[in-house]
Amino acid sequence: MVLIKAIHKLSDLLDRAAEVIIVLMLGAMVVITGAQIVCRIFFTSLSWSEEATRYLLIWSTLLGAGCVYKHGGHISITILMDSLKGAAGKTLQILVHLICFVLFLLIVRYGILYFGKQGSQVSAALRLPMRYVYTCIPIGAAIMAFHALDAVLGILFGQGKEEK
Repeated sequence: MVLIKAIHKLSDLLDRAAEVIIVLMLGAMVVITGAQIVCRIFFTSLSWSEEATRYLLIWSTLLGAGCVYKHGGHISITILMDSLKGAAGKTLQILVHLICFVLFLLIVRYGILYFGKQGSQVSAALRLPMRYVYTCIPIGAAIMAFHALDAVLGILFGQGKEEK
């Protein structure tokens, strides 16, 4: 039970940290886009702003997917889940989270492989190594896998919130 509580607390901590990082990234996107507008009107446009905003959006999207998964916010068809009560409903919830867990682990694996192939490529305007951009794939999927594991343990052992 101590391990399960530790996993749940770490899942909550990852969720809160991702939320803070996402807010900072979205704030940076607003500032960069605002600076681009001002510079385009009064000076010369910034060559790097669109690329930086795009990469911040990609990172915030993949981190945000973990937050949404943690809170059960992804779109789903729940007709079967709603019709099953008791042990059958819990079993189906566990099965869904385990399938998601396996999918997320596959994304981590192939994200790492893809990340490895981008070693020498750099972005056009920022000259940023693309591996820093593509790192968001395995990191985001790993966070979602951890949240899926937490959800399964929560259903099995009654810790945290169960999804409806």
